[in-house]
Amino acid sequence: MMAKLVGVLAAITFVAALGLGFVYQKTTPKIEAQKRITDEVAMRTALPQAACGVFVKHETDSLTYYEGYRYPDTTGFVGYVVRASGRGYSSTIETMVGVDPSGRITGLKITHEQETPGLGTRIEEVRSTKTLLDALKELVGKGNPPVVAVTIGDSTESKCIEVIIKEASACACLDSLIALEDTSKVCNIVPRAFSLATKDSALCLSNPALTFEVAKKVMQKLREQQTPWFLEQFIGKSKANLLVVAGKTDRYIQAITGATMSSTAVTSSVREAITKLERAVGGFKEEKP
Repeated sequence: MMAKLVGVLAAITFVAALGLGFVYQKTTPKIEAQKRITDEVAMRTALPQAACGVFVKHETDSLTYYEGYRYPDTTGFVGYVVRASGRGYSSTIETMVGVDPSGRITGLKITHEQETPGLGTRIEEVRSTKTLLDALKELVGKGNPPVVAVTIGDSTESKCIEVIIKEASACACLDSLIALEDTSKVCNIVPRAFSLATKDSALCLSNPALTFEVAKKVMQKLREQQTPWFLEQFIGKSKANLLVVAGKTDRYIQAITGATMSSTAVTSSVREAITKLERAVGGFKEEKP
């Protein structure tokens, strides 16, 4: 009787293990693909100057970082992106950090946190509680459609393209398609998402690469409007200014009331990541006066 029971339990365990293995095999590629998309969006948020360009990965013994370029042919170097990680109150907080060649922060994006709701989670709280999609719906619902102006090209030849937002849901779809570098689908959705209200409109719509560039820059501007207020404090600062203080400050980082540990975790981890990056790249370039 005991041998029969052991056999049944062994069979159940074997079948369960096979099932878990099958599920793992099927879901792992999708999970990894989604993580790549998340990281890609985070990098473009952290270093918006490379939003229409490319990121080149570098690895050392102690650090993985990315060089960001303005153009897909790896010309027009604009800075670096590095991942920061620090222990908060109830979770490990992971952040993607962008810095320009002089070491000043260009942007941040929280990629993982499980802090206390209403306290530590405020590190991702935007001034408005609306999502990007909600904000777009509100804008589109107003009497005058919103206009977003972006500049494309280089210093020798540039064009200002004015984009009129038409459909909120279509704009929201562009984010994931842009991260996937799916030019054809982006070009298909762009006419639904917005119209181009300049004399260069026809040129943009007839040129897939140009349409893709415009879509990237428009979505980047819209995302900037949804930057969490806590993270916005970091932009433009160097590592010397990454100190948490209790009161209102322009020079340092103001802690979130009731979430000092979360505030400190982000600030300290970003400062440490920038320090490691500075060593890895042989120092930052001094800003020109």
